[in-house]
Amino acid sequence: MSNPKSKELQLPVSRIRTIMKSSPDVENIGQDALHLVTKATELFVQFLSQEALKRCDSKELEYKQFAEVVQSSDNMMFLREILPKKITVKEYKAMMEKNKENMDTEEGSD
Repeated sequence: MSNPKSKELQLPVSRIRTIMKSSPDVENIGQDALHLVTKATELFVQFLSQEALKRCDSKELEYKQFAEVVQSSDNMMFLREILPKKITVKEYKAMMEKNKENMDTEEGSD
């Protein structure tokens, strides 16, 4: 017979367990802890999606909206390296050129 707690979860518990076990600090995972982390993950994904939807003109979410939520919220700072704002190659090259000029200026002043 299946666990009644698992029926209220949407994410696969086995996948969450695998992710949790991938941490070197985790040895044993209790069922209650696994259920709690799975539910918290679902709520986090729901919150992030709702915030992204507020920045969207259509009902279709794109990477851009998620990145905007992460970049504009201090609470999401931990995700900034994982969900960076997309930039074009042209913007990237301009940034690299500016960095190079700054480095050259700093070296010249030494």
